Amino acid sequence: MIKIDENKCIGCGLCAKDCFTKDIEVIGQKAKSKRIRCIECGHCIAVCPKNAIILEDYPMSEILEYEKGKFELDEDQYLRALKYRRTIRQFSKKQVETQKIEKIIEAGRYSPTSGNQQNVSYCVVRDDIDPLRNMAIDELNKIANLSDEEKEKLNISWYGDMWKQMYLDYHGPNRKDGLFFDAGTLILVLSKSVQNAYVAAAHMETMAYAQGLGMLYSGFFARAVAHSKEMKGYLKLNQGQEVFACLVIGYPGIKYQRTVPRKEAKIVWR
Repeated sequence: MIKIDENKCIGCGLCAKDCFTKDIEVIGQKAKSKRIRCIECGHCIAVCPKNAIILEDYPMSEILEYEKGKFELDEDQYLRALKYRRTIRQFSKKQVETQKIEKIIEAGRYSPTSGNQQNVSYCVVRDDIDPLRNMAIDELNKIANLSDEEKEKLNISWYGDMWKQMYLDYHGPNRKDGLFFDAGTLILVLSKSVQNAYVAAAHMETMAYAQGLGMLYSGFFARAVAHSKEMKGYLKLNQGQEVFACLVIGYPGIKYQRTVPRKEAKIVWR
């Protein structure tokens, strides 16, 4: 819940006007919190001209004051970066530094969530990559060998042959990793909300590339976890919690020279 310092408050009403749940009102030229429907979004903190509001049980020391030129994005450079971005499936052996992983997770932590639920958490996998890779590849092979009717229900009909070959390549004499491509770091995005997990993952991806890293969304791994009680138990997932995104991260082992084309956007203006 928020706490308002009446000595600082000037009753301007900006916080009440920007409060989506209408949990703030101005009485006697002072802002008051009803403490009924506050979702702890922090908009009131951000808009207050006198810095008169705090969120209880939150680290207020991490708040940054706005400075022009330090918080804006260059739109053209951002769009160019998006166009140049490629999914990476060739990684160097260089290990990703812990501070870079922490910054990627920080991008996820500050991503918006519906109702400000903040119900996204993260699992960083480095030491346990080998057992998780083994379980995932074995599980995908099991799915690939289901009946055609069962595969149709799972909407994975055409992936089956790919997963069977991945299994054979991995367990063959040359041990080819077609799941994580020998990357050294995974970040699993966990939540009960698929929407919140995907939004966080998208911002995390941008931060990874901003730090000179490359990444791959492993939907195959997420699908394997969803189908495997063993993997859910190994990851110690809470009730209702799912691995909605698996970010395979590392230093790129390939250099792209240019962007690629995309189909024209389909837009309806109304």
